[in-house]
Amino acid sequence: MDPHDSQAEAAFRAEAREFLAANARPLPATALALSSIVAEWSPDEEASRLEQARRWQAVKHAAGWAGITWPTEYGGRPGTLIDNLIFQTEEARFDVPHDALLVGLGWCGPAVLQHGTREQRHRLLPPLLRGEEVWCQLFSEPGAGSDLAGLSTTAVADGDEWVIDGQKVWTTFAHRSDWGLCIARHDPDAPRHAGLTAFMVDMHAPGVTARPIRQITNSSNFNEVFLDGVRVPDTMRIGAVGDGWRVVVSTFMWERFNVITGGSRVIPGLGDLLRSTGAASDPLIRCRYAGLYARGETLRYTLLRLMTALSRGQPPGPEGSVMKLVATDLLTDIFDLALDALGPEGMGDGMGDGKGDVWEGQWHSGFAGAPGMRIGGGTDDIQRNIIAERVLGLPRDPPPDRS
Repeated sequence: MDPHDSQAEAAFRAEAREFLAANARPLPATALALSSIVAEWSPDEEASRLEQARRWQAVKHAAGWAGITWPTEYGGRPGTLIDNLIFQTEEARFDVPHDALLVGLGWCGPAVLQHGTREQRHRLLPPLLRGEEVWCQLFSEPGAGSDLAGLSTTAVADGDEWVIDGQKVWTTFAHRSDWGLCIARHDPDAPRHAGLTAFMVDMHAPGVTARPIRQITNSSNFNEVFLDGVRVPDTMRIGAVGDGWRVVVSTFMWERFNVITGGSRVIPGLGDLLRSTGAASDPLIRCRYAGLYARGETLRYTLLRLMTALSRGQPPGPEGSVMKLVATDLLTDIFDLALDALGPEGMGDGMGDGKGDVWEGQWHSGFAGAPGMRIGGGTDDIQRNIIAERVLGLPRDPPPDRS
């Protein structure tokens, strides 16, 4: 058990370990279990890993380990956020595709749970928890990423339907998704944040086109998505008309929260790497590693404080921005030190003859993928603005259309 577990949490952890040991294999010592957000997969790996994730999700659901914090009427357990973190920590020790469905289960699903109607939750959430359907997030656009309130995708009411036109970009797994949580502008004359509405879009509907984008990591899990006259029934509108920005904020907060709970094996793995390469004998390397370890522990305890607030019914707030910014910097520095220790060997992607790099290119993959965390879920500058305004109480930046 973890020394900080209560008696109930220790019992929950033991039950989780028993389930995982009976249904999964422990990770090899040289496996980092990097999030798919960081160590993105090649096109050849993508389909098989996503299918593995769906099968694993079905196993968890059948055994009562899916949607640990969700109500039972939608297929959840339910439990506390601390319970969920305990399970994620234990699951990360096993060779399972634990986060391939993260966008739906960790980001968009909680937003629908919070803002959707009972009918919508009954239709959408159980198949998601069973691993039968994959979701994506249709937020960013070519001209509206960090400044999402400036989006131009339109939604025009037509009877009991809406007609959506526009383009989205950097949409993870859009080409393999069944549903997409989409933000569109229903009123071009309303103030920017007030003119937005949220919808669940059937990704197989006529007019939806997803085109994968090749990245520096050789992954193509990001997509640009074209919405040409896509008809969405009003029954798939999430929240009230004009309430889209609240859905955006909820989704972003859950995204930041779930992204920073991953990566539990990276710092211990870095220690193993430094010892195996002999780099640990360098006092400067040891000093850098000690600093990274201390920052990781600080992040961990800050996360526990945040989860305590969440368990009291408080939604994720600006603390998520603090932790995302800290976690992004920490992850970047971890991979910098790893490649310093590996030297020329660290530039290999693990796709060669398999000799020499027992880590199979994981450090190289993480180094190439980590910069994406500075953009996804809100750029570093956006996080700093949120911290400045909502935590420190500093004046807002002037609007971009004013000098």
